[in-house]
Amino acid sequence: MRSVLDAPAPIERAVPSKQPVGRPAFLAFVADGETERLLQECVTQLALGQGTILRGGITKAIEHLGQHRSPHILIVDVTGIDLPISKVNELADVCEPGVAVVAIGNRNEIGLYRDLLHAGVADYVVKPVNQQLLAKALTSGRAHTGESSPIHKKLGSLVTFVGARGGVGTTTLAVNTAWYLAHRQSRRVALVDLDLQNGDCALALDIKPTSGLREALANPLRIDNTLLERVMTPVGERLFVLSSEEPLAEDLHFTAVAVETLIAALREQFHYVIVDVPRTPAAPYRRALDMADFCVLVADQTLRSVRDTVRLRTVFGDRDGKRRNILVVNRHGEGGRHAVTLREIEHVVETKPKSVIPFQPTLFTTVAGAVKIAAAHKGKFTDAIAGLALELSGRPPERRRWWRAEK
Repeated sequence: MRSVLDAPAPIERAVPSKQPVGRPAFLAFVADGETERLLQECVTQLALGQGTILRGGITKAIEHLGQHRSPHILIVDVTGIDLPISKVNELADVCEPGVAVVAIGNRNEIGLYRDLLHAGVADYVVKPVNQQLLAKALTSGRAHTGESSPIHKKLGSLVTFVGARGGVGTTTLAVNTAWYLAHRQSRRVALVDLDLQNGDCALALDIKPTSGLREALANPLRIDNTLLERVMTPVGERLFVLSSEEPLAEDLHFTAVAVETLIAALREQFHYVIVDVPRTPAAPYRRALDMADFCVLVADQTLRSVRDTVRLRTVFGDRDGKRRNILVVNRHGEGGRHAVTLREIEHVVETKPKSVIPFQPTLFTTVAGAVKIAAAHKGKFTDAIAGLALELSGRPPERRRWWRAEK
Protein backbone atom coordinates (compact mmCIF):
# COMPACT_ATOMS: atom_id res chain seq x y z
CA MET A 1 0.00 0.00 0.00
CA ARG A 2 1.33 3.43 -0.92
CA SER A 3 1.67 6.04 1.78
CA VAL A 4 -1.04 8.66 2.05
CA LEU A 5 1.64 11.21 1.21
CA ASP A 6 3.41 9.51 -1.69
CA ALA A 7 3.55 12.48 -4.01
CA PRO A 8 3.34 12.33 -7.78
CA ALA A 9 5.34 14.72 -9.92
CA PRO A 10 4.77 18.44 -9.19
CA ILE A 11 1.96 20.05 -11.13
CA GLU A 12 1.36 23.55 -12.34
CA ARG A 13 0.43 26.04 -9.64
CA ALA A 14 -2.96 27.68 -9.70
CA VAL A 15 -3.22 31.45 -9.45
CA PRO A 16 -6.03 32.32 -7.01
CA SER A 17 -8.62 34.92 -7.94
CA LYS A 18 -7.88 38.35 -6.53
CA GLN A 19 -11.44 39.29 -5.54
CA PRO A 20 -12.91 36.99 -2.89
CA VAL A 21 -16.52 35.97 -3.22
CA GLY A 22 -18.84 37.89 -0.93
CA ARG A 23 -17.03 41.23 -0.98
CA PRO A 24 -18.77 44.36 -2.25
CA ALA A 25 -17.14 45.90 -5.31
CA PHE A 26 -16.65 49.22 -3.54
CA LEU A 27 -17.47 51.02 -0.32
CA ALA A 28 -17.12 54.74 0.39
CA PHE A 29 -17.16 56.85 3.56
CA VAL A 30 -17.41 60.59 2.83
CA ALA A 31 -17.76 63.66 5.01
CA ASP A 32 -20.00 65.95 2.92
CA GLY A 33 -22.96 65.89 0.56
CA GLU A 34 -21.20 67.35 -2.48
CA THR A 35 -18.52 64.66 -2.44
CA GLU A 36 -21.23 62.05 -2.00
CA ARG A 37 -23.15 63.37 -5.03
CA LEU A 38 -20.10 63.49 -7.31
CA LEU A 39 -18.94 60.06 -6.19
CA GLN A 40 -22.36 58.55 -6.85
CA GLU A 41 -22.37 59.96 -10.39
CA CYS A 42 -18.83 58.72 -10.98
CA VAL A 43 -19.58 55.21 -9.70
CA THR A 44 -22.63 55.01 -11.96
CA GLN A 45 -20.66 56.07 -15.03
CA LEU A 46 -17.80 53.65 -14.31
CA ALA A 47 -20.21 50.75 -13.59
CA LEU A 48 -18.20 49.64 -10.57
CA GLY A 49 -20.89 47.20 -9.50
CA GLN A 50 -22.63 46.73 -6.18
CA GLY A 51 -21.46 49.06 -3.45
CA THR A 52 -22.48 51.64 -0.87
CA ILE A 53 -21.67 55.28 -0.10
CA LEU A 54 -21.94 56.23 3.57
CA ARG A 55 -21.33 59.37 5.61
CA GLY A 56 -18.68 59.47 8.32
CA GLY A 57 -15.14 59.50 6.90
CA ILE A 58 -12.26 57.23 7.85
CA THR A 59 -13.25 56.89 11.51
CA LYS A 60 -16.61 55.45 10.49
CA ALA A 61 -14.85 53.20 7.98
CA ILE A 62 -12.65 51.71 10.72
CA GLU A 63 -15.69 51.04 12.90
CA HIS A 64 -17.67 49.52 10.02
CA LEU A 65 -14.91 47.25 8.70
CA GLY A 66 -14.31 45.85 12.16
CA GLN A 67 -17.70 44.17 11.79
CA HIS A 68 -18.25 43.68 8.03
CA ARG A 69 -16.52 42.34 4.91
CA SER A 70 -13.95 44.59 3.26
CA PRO A 71 -14.67 45.78 -0.30
CA HIS A 72 -12.49 45.46 -3.36
CA ILE A 73 -12.11 49.26 -3.55
CA LEU A 74 -12.45 51.42 -0.43
CA ILE A 75 -12.85 55.21 -0.53
CA VAL A 76 -12.25 57.07 2.75
CA ASP A 77 -12.48 60.79 3.59
CA VAL A 78 -9.69 62.07 5.85
CA THR A 79 -10.93 65.67 5.97
CA GLY A 80 -10.50 67.18 9.45
CA ILE A 81 -8.40 64.27 10.75
CA ASP A 82 -5.45 65.56 12.81
CA LEU A 83 -3.35 62.40 12.39
CA PRO A 84 -4.43 60.84 9.08
CA ILE A 85 -1.46 58.46 8.87
CA SER A 86 -2.33 56.99 12.27
CA LYS A 87 -5.91 56.49 11.11
CA VAL A 88 -4.75 54.80 7.89
CA ASN A 89 -2.66 52.42 9.99
CA GLU A 90 -5.77 51.61 12.06
CA LEU A 91 -7.68 51.08 8.83
CA ALA A 92 -5.04 48.71 7.49
CA ASP A 93 -5.36 46.63 10.65
CA VAL A 94 -9.08 46.00 10.20
CA CYS A 95 -9.04 45.59 6.40
CA GLU A 96 -8.98 42.13 4.90
CA PRO A 97 -6.14 41.36 2.48
CA GLY A 98 -6.46 42.71 -1.05
CA VAL A 99 -8.17 46.09 -0.55
CA ALA A 100 -7.31 49.09 -2.76
CA VAL A 101 -7.76 52.27 -0.69
CA VAL A 102 -8.41 55.72 -2.19
CA ALA A 103 -8.30 58.67 0.24
CA ILE A 104 -10.07 62.02 -0.16
CA GLY A 105 -9.08 65.09 1.85
CA ASN A 106 -8.77 68.88 1.97
CA ARG A 107 -5.02 69.22 2.61
CA ASN A 108 -2.99 69.86 -0.54
CA GLU A 109 0.43 68.89 0.80
CA ILE A 110 3.02 66.81 -1.02
CA GLY A 111 4.37 65.49 2.28
CA LEU A 112 0.96 64.19 3.29
CA TYR A 113 0.49 62.63 -0.15
CA ARG A 114 3.78 60.75 0.13
CA ASP A 115 3.07 59.64 3.70
CA LEU A 116 -0.37 58.33 2.72
CA LEU A 117 1.07 56.34 -0.18
CA HIS A 118 3.75 54.92 2.10
CA ALA A 119 1.10 53.96 4.67
CA GLY A 120 -0.79 51.93 2.08
CA VAL A 121 -3.19 54.27 0.25
CA ALA A 122 -3.31 53.67 -3.52
CA ASP A 123 -4.21 57.29 -4.35
CA TYR A 124 -5.09 60.62 -2.68
CA VAL A 125 -7.60 63.09 -4.17
CA VAL A 126 -7.63 66.68 -2.88
CA LYS A 127 -10.92 68.59 -2.49
CA PRO A 128 -12.71 70.18 -4.21
CA VAL A 129 -13.05 66.95 -6.14
CA ASN A 130 -14.49 66.55 -9.63
CA GLN A 131 -15.60 63.56 -11.64
CA GLN A 132 -12.39 63.45 -13.69
CA LEU A 133 -10.17 63.20 -10.60
CA LEU A 134 -12.42 60.62 -8.97
CA ALA A 135 -12.67 58.54 -12.14
CA LYS A 136 -8.89 58.53 -12.55
CA ALA A 137 -8.33 57.43 -8.94
CA LEU A 138 -11.01 54.73 -9.01
CA THR A 139 -9.99 53.40 -12.42
CA SER A 140 -6.39 53.22 -11.26
CA GLY A 141 -7.46 51.41 -8.10
CA ARG A 142 -9.53 48.93 -10.11
CA ALA A 143 -7.04 48.40 -12.95
CA HIS A 144 -3.87 48.10 -10.88
CA THR A 145 -5.49 46.89 -7.66
CA GLY A 146 -3.11 48.91 -5.59
CA GLU A 147 0.11 47.30 -6.78
CA SER A 148 2.12 49.84 -4.80
CA SER A 149 -0.19 49.61 -1.80
CA PRO A 150 0.94 47.69 1.30
CA ILE A 151 -2.71 47.39 2.34
CA HIS A 152 -3.55 45.62 -0.91
CA LYS A 153 -0.46 43.45 -0.91
CA LYS A 154 -0.73 42.33 2.70
CA LEU A 155 -1.61 38.69 3.28
CA GLY A 156 -3.26 37.01 6.20
CA SER A 157 -0.97 35.51 8.84
CA LEU A 158 -0.36 31.78 8.58
CA VAL A 159 -0.21 30.05 11.98
CA THR A 160 0.60 26.34 12.11
CA PHE A 161 0.04 24.12 15.15
CA VAL A 162 2.03 20.91 15.46
CA GLY A 163 2.41 18.56 18.43
CA ALA A 164 5.70 17.26 19.75
CA ARG A 165 3.86 13.93 20.05
CA GLY A 166 0.32 12.63 19.84
CA GLY A 167 -2.11 13.42 22.63
CA VAL A 168 -0.66 16.74 23.79
CA GLY A 169 -3.77 18.70 22.81
CA THR A 170 -2.63 20.31 19.57
CA THR A 171 -6.07 20.26 17.95
CA THR A 172 -7.70 21.63 21.10
CA LEU A 173 -5.36 24.61 21.11
CA ALA A 174 -5.68 25.20 17.35
CA VAL A 175 -9.49 25.16 17.51
CA ASN A 176 -9.74 27.39 20.58
CA THR A 177 -7.18 29.87 19.27
CA ALA A 178 -9.01 30.09 15.95
CA TRP A 179 -12.33 30.56 17.75
CA TYR A 180 -10.86 33.20 20.04
CA LEU A 181 -9.34 35.25 17.19
CA ALA A 182 -12.65 35.15 15.33
CA HIS A 183 -15.02 35.82 18.22
CA ARG A 184 -12.94 37.89 20.65
CA GLN A 185 -10.81 39.88 18.19
CA SER A 186 -13.29 40.06 15.29
CA ARG A 187 -10.80 38.61 12.80
CA ARG A 188 -11.79 36.53 9.76
CA VAL A 189 -10.17 33.15 10.41
CA ALA A 190 -9.78 30.01 8.30
CA LEU A 191 -9.14 26.79 10.25
CA VAL A 192 -7.66 23.96 8.17
CA ASP A 193 -7.25 20.40 9.44
CA LEU A 194 -4.60 18.74 7.26
CA ASP A 195 -5.22 15.30 8.75
CA LEU A 196 -7.85 14.24 6.22
CA GLN A 197 -8.54 10.84 7.79
CA ASN A 198 -8.07 11.27 11.54
CA GLY A 199 -8.40 15.00 12.15
CA ASP A 200 -10.59 16.24 15.01
CA CYS A 201 -11.16 19.94 14.29
CA ALA A 202 -14.68 19.35 12.98
CA LEU A 203 -15.48 17.09 15.91
CA ALA A 204 -14.25 19.69 18.39
CA LEU A 205 -16.55 22.30 16.81
CA ASP A 206 -19.49 19.90 16.42
CA ILE A 207 -19.73 20.40 12.67
CA LYS A 208 -19.99 17.87 9.86
CA PRO A 209 -16.80 17.27 7.84
CA THR A 210 -17.11 17.53 4.06
CA SER A 211 -15.15 16.26 1.09
CA GLY A 212 -14.24 19.83 0.13
CA LEU A 213 -10.70 19.76 1.52
CA ARG A 214 -9.93 16.51 -0.27
CA GLU A 215 -11.37 17.94 -3.48
CA ALA A 216 -9.25 21.08 -3.22
CA LEU A 217 -6.00 19.24 -2.48
CA ALA A 218 -6.59 16.64 -5.18
CA ASN A 219 -7.26 19.34 -7.80
CA PRO A 220 -5.16 22.39 -6.89
CA LEU A 221 -5.74 24.00 -10.30
CA ARG A 222 -9.40 24.35 -9.31
CA ILE A 223 -8.66 26.20 -6.08
CA ASP A 224 -10.18 29.65 -6.26
CA ASN A 225 -12.37 31.83 -4.11
CA THR A 226 -15.59 30.39 -5.52
CA LEU A 227 -14.56 26.83 -4.62
CA LEU A 228 -13.47 27.85 -1.13
CA GLU A 229 -16.71 29.72 -0.52
CA ARG A 230 -18.59 26.54 -1.40
CA VAL A 231 -16.63 23.98 0.60
CA MET A 232 -15.78 25.85 3.82
CA THR A 233 -18.06 25.37 6.82
CA PRO A 234 -18.91 28.56 8.75
CA VAL A 235 -18.87 28.62 12.55
CA GLY A 236 -20.43 31.98 13.32
CA GLU A 237 -19.75 35.00 11.12
CA ARG A 238 -15.94 34.99 11.07
CA LEU A 239 -14.66 31.43 11.54
CA PHE A 240 -14.59 29.09 8.52
CA VAL A 241 -13.42 25.48 8.65
CA LEU A 242 -11.89 23.13 6.09
CA SER A 243 -11.81 19.55 7.29
CA SER A 244 -12.46 16.03 6.03
CA GLU A 245 -13.14 12.57 7.42
CA GLU A 246 -12.04 10.30 4.60
CA PRO A 247 -12.26 6.49 4.80
CA LEU A 248 -9.28 4.89 6.53
CA ALA A 249 -8.98 2.21 3.83
CA GLU A 250 -8.33 4.74 1.05
CA ASP A 251 -4.98 5.98 -0.18
CA LEU A 252 -5.03 9.78 -0.36
CA HIS A 253 -2.47 11.60 -2.45
CA PHE A 254 -1.76 15.31 -2.42
CA THR A 255 1.38 17.33 -2.98
CA ALA A 256 3.28 20.13 -1.31
CA VAL A 257 2.27 22.30 -4.27
CA ALA A 258 -1.40 21.63 -3.52
CA VAL A 259 -0.96 22.66 0.11
CA GLU A 260 0.91 25.81 -0.94
CA THR A 261 -1.79 26.74 -3.47
CA LEU A 262 -4.57 26.25 -0.91
CA ILE A 263 -2.83 28.31 1.76
CA ALA A 264 -1.97 31.08 -0.71
CA ALA A 265 -5.64 31.37 -1.71
CA LEU A 266 -6.79 31.45 1.91
CA ARG A 267 -4.27 34.12 2.89
CA GLU A 268 -5.85 36.44 0.33
CA GLN A 269 -9.24 36.15 2.06
CA PHE A 270 -8.60 35.84 5.80
CA HIS A 271 -6.77 37.74 8.51
CA TYR A 272 -5.53 34.42 9.94
CA VAL A 273 -5.12 30.95 8.48
CA ILE A 274 -4.78 28.43 11.32
CA VAL A 275 -3.52 25.02 10.17
CA ASP A 276 -3.51 21.90 12.34
CA VAL A 277 -0.54 19.98 10.92
CA PRO A 278 -0.05 16.23 11.52
CA ARG A 279 3.22 15.24 13.14
CA THR A 280 4.44 13.38 10.06
CA PRO A 281 7.74 14.10 8.27
CA ALA A 282 6.27 14.38 4.77
CA ALA A 283 6.67 17.06 2.11
CA PRO A 284 3.10 18.50 2.11
CA TYR A 285 3.18 19.01 5.87
CA ARG A 286 6.72 20.38 5.85
CA ARG A 287 5.63 22.91 3.21
CA ALA A 288 2.83 24.20 5.45
CA LEU A 289 5.29 24.58 8.34
CA ASP A 290 7.85 26.29 6.11
CA MET A 291 5.32 28.86 4.87
CA ALA A 292 4.16 29.77 8.38
CA ASP A 293 4.55 33.20 9.93
CA PHE A 294 4.13 31.55 13.33
CA CYS A 295 4.70 27.91 14.20
CA VAL A 296 3.14 26.88 17.50
CA LEU A 297 4.88 23.78 18.85
CA VAL A 298 2.75 22.07 21.50
CA ALA A 299 4.40 19.90 24.15
CA ASP A 300 3.56 18.44 27.54
CA GLN A 301 5.70 17.57 30.56
CA THR A 302 6.67 14.03 29.57
CA LEU A 303 10.16 12.91 28.69
CA ARG A 304 9.01 11.73 25.24
CA SER A 305 7.52 15.12 24.50
CA VAL A 306 10.67 16.95 25.55
CA ARG A 307 12.82 14.67 23.39
CA ASP A 308 10.59 15.16 20.33
CA THR A 309 10.39 18.91 20.91
CA VAL A 310 14.16 19.08 20.60
CA ARG A 311 14.03 17.02 17.40
CA LEU A 312 11.31 19.20 15.86
CA ARG A 313 13.09 22.43 16.76
CA THR A 314 16.17 21.12 14.97
CA VAL A 315 14.11 20.56 11.83
CA PHE A 316 12.21 23.86 12.02
CA GLY A 317 14.93 26.44 12.47
CA ASP A 318 13.53 29.96 12.17
CA ARG A 319 13.57 30.33 8.36
CA ASP A 320 16.20 33.09 8.61
CA GLY A 321 14.10 35.04 11.08
CA LYS A 322 10.98 35.07 8.84
CA ARG A 323 9.04 32.72 11.11
CA ARG A 324 8.46 32.86 14.85
CA ASN A 325 8.49 29.53 16.63
CA ILE A 326 6.33 29.55 19.77
CA LEU A 327 6.68 26.79 22.35
CA VAL A 328 3.52 26.04 24.32
CA VAL A 329 3.44 23.63 27.26
CA ASN A 330 -0.06 22.22 27.49
CA ARG A 331 -1.73 20.18 30.26
CA HIS A 332 0.57 21.68 32.89
CA GLY A 333 0.34 19.80 36.16
CA GLU A 334 -1.04 16.58 34.70
CA GLY A 335 1.97 14.48 35.68
CA GLY A 336 2.28 15.76 39.22
CA ARG A 337 5.67 15.31 40.85
CA HIS A 338 6.69 12.81 38.15
CA ALA A 339 6.46 15.40 35.37
CA VAL A 340 9.43 17.11 33.76
CA THR A 341 9.55 20.60 35.27
CA LEU A 342 9.21 23.79 33.24
CA ARG A 343 12.75 24.74 34.21
CA GLU A 344 14.05 21.39 32.95
CA ILE A 345 12.12 21.81 29.68
CA GLU A 346 13.61 25.27 29.18
CA HIS A 347 17.10 23.94 29.88
CA VAL A 348 16.86 20.96 27.50
CA VAL A 349 14.95 22.66 24.68
CA GLU A 350 16.96 25.88 25.08
CA THR A 351 13.91 28.11 24.83
CA LYS A 352 11.37 29.38 27.33
CA PRO A 353 7.72 28.41 26.77
CA LYS A 354 5.69 31.39 25.61
CA SER A 355 2.52 29.94 27.09
CA VAL A 356 1.80 27.42 29.85
CA ILE A 357 -1.74 26.04 29.76
CA PRO A 358 -3.10 24.31 32.88
CA PHE A 359 -4.48 20.79 32.92
CA GLN A 360 -8.27 21.10 33.29
CA PRO A 361 -9.83 17.81 32.09
CA THR A 362 -13.36 18.66 33.26
CA LEU A 363 -13.37 21.73 31.01
CA PHE A 364 -13.55 19.48 27.96
CA THR A 365 -16.03 16.89 29.20
CA THR A 366 -18.87 16.96 26.67
CA VAL A 367 -21.63 14.79 25.32
CA ALA A 368 -22.82 14.41 21.75
CA GLY A 369 -24.64 17.51 20.56
CA ALA A 370 -23.39 19.62 23.49
CA VAL A 371 -19.85 20.44 22.45
CA LYS A 372 -18.60 23.60 24.10
CA ILE A 373 -15.73 25.90 23.23
CA ALA A 374 -13.55 26.21 26.31
CA ALA A 375 -12.26 29.65 25.24
CA ALA A 376 -15.82 31.00 25.40
CA HIS A 377 -15.81 30.72 29.20
CA LYS A 378 -13.90 32.67 31.81
CA GLY A 379 -11.01 30.84 33.45
CA LYS A 380 -7.32 30.02 33.42
CA PHE A 381 -7.53 28.16 30.11
CA THR A 382 -9.06 31.15 28.36
CA ASP A 383 -6.50 33.46 29.95
CA ALA A 384 -3.77 31.29 28.44
CA ILE A 385 -5.46 31.27 25.01
CA ALA A 386 -5.81 35.06 25.25
CA GLY A 387 -2.07 35.32 25.91
CA LEU A 388 -1.31 33.12 22.91
CA ALA A 389 -3.65 35.16 20.69
CA LEU A 390 -1.95 38.35 21.87
CA GLU A 391 1.40 36.80 20.95
CA LEU A 392 0.10 36.13 17.44
CA SER A 393 -1.78 39.37 16.82
CA GLY A 394 -0.51 42.01 19.20
CA ARG A 395 -4.20 42.87 19.76
CA PRO A 396 -6.05 42.72 23.08
CA PRO A 397 -9.53 41.17 23.01
CA GLU A 398 -12.50 43.38 22.22
CA ARG A 399 -14.42 44.20 25.37
CA ARG A 400 -18.00 44.05 24.17
CA ARG A 401 -19.89 40.84 24.94
CA TRP A 402 -16.64 39.70 26.54
CA TRP A 403 -17.75 36.96 28.89
CA ARG A 404 -21.01 35.96 27.28
CA ALA A 405 -20.71 32.19 26.83
CA GLU A 406 -21.08 31.00 23.25
CA LYS A 407 -21.21 27.55 21.70
